[in-house]
Amino acid sequence: MSETPTERPTDLPSALLEHIKSLCATGYQHYDQHAYEPALRTFYQAWVLLPKPQTQYHAAGWVLTALGDCYFQMEKWPQALEAISSALFCPNAEKNLFALMRKGQILYKQGDIAAARVALFKVYSSGGQSLLAKEPDLYLRAIADLTGSA
Repeated sequence: MSETPTERPTDLPSALLEHIKSLCATGYQHYDQHAYEPALRTFYQAWVLLPKPQTQYHAAGWVLTALGDCYFQMEKWPQALEAISSALFCPNAEKNLFALMRKGQILYKQGDIAAARVALFKVYSSGGQSLLAKEPDLYLRAIADLTGSA
């Protein structure tokens, strides 16, 4: 008799999810005050609460995005790219235009202009024009020839 494989859990217990959300809210308070080190520590506290493998949970996407954004603000490009790239493997990642934009920006900062343009254009063409408009215009200029605004 063969056993039916169990499905991977994708829903967190509500108490755990609320604890993670609470930690993230505290992390965002630090972030908003430009206190990126305390924000990172708080987001990592949320991250370690996620059962392994973490990337199967929707919550992992926003925790990783927050971590990557902190590293981005601190100009720690390799760490930022790792966190953001991991966020893009979480459930509903295709809807996370902010993470994709950050990935493009990080690649741009690292000098990988071709890969940056691919990510930034995907954000633009997926409805993220207003998101990009809030960022320094060098990113929109990087894809101007692709958007017809050159």
